[in-house]
Amino acid sequence: AKLWREYNVAHMTRTYPAGTRVDASNNNPIVAWAMVCQLVALNFQTSDAPLILNDGMFKQCGGCGYVQKPKSVMSGMSPDKKSIRIQVLSAQCLPKPNGVKTGETIDPYIQIDLHDVRVSANGGKEEYHNSSFTTSCVDNNGFCPVWKDAKTELEVSNPDVAMLLFKIVDEDWDLDDMIASCAIPVSQLRKGYRSVPLYNHNGTRSGAFQSATLLLKIEY
Repeated sequence: AKLWREYNVAHMTRTYPAGTRVDASNNNPIVAWAMVCQLVALNFQTSDAPLILNDGMFKQCGGCGYVQKPKSVMSGMSPDKKSIRIQVLSAQCLPKPNGVKTGETIDPYIQIDLHDVRVSANGGKEEYHNSSFTTSCVDNNGFCPVWKDAKTELEVSNPDVAMLLFKIVDEDWDLDDMIASCAIPVSQLRKGYRSVPLYNHNGTRSGAFQSATLLLKIEY
């Protein structure tokens, strides 16, 4: 990892999914970003978690396609770890799956995924790390579901690189449907009560997703 960062300080690196991914799935971009890779290409025809993370990374600069790397990443300095406490309070105006207007009332729950890079205990190798938290399900309420005791504390090893992925999911008897999502770099999180805008699988807030939000309380 150290040598790859040193190389990328003076050179350009492009990474992309292997050609063997015939289903057009994506590799997770977090590790490549942590190694200061300047061009991290993804399959845009597949709206999976890596593509949502990519959208979240570049939303922080207004979607211009360029994000400046943190100084700690460029220098290879060991980042200060952070502990983040997240309390899920409520959601507002959640649409039905795929934004349809008819059908049964949804039963939403929230899944929070932390995508991080950690140094392994044996050998000091930097590797991708994922941890997840899931709230309880609120039955028959997509308009203003409330969670009373949905709290989690996440240990972030590399706050300059780590990202949080919020997913709103409709519980069903056979297969749960993802309704909306939002990815946010940990470095962009602010303390206090925060309203998180939610996006459809195309990364937009059009139509039924225009007013969909998630209300959180964030503490460091």
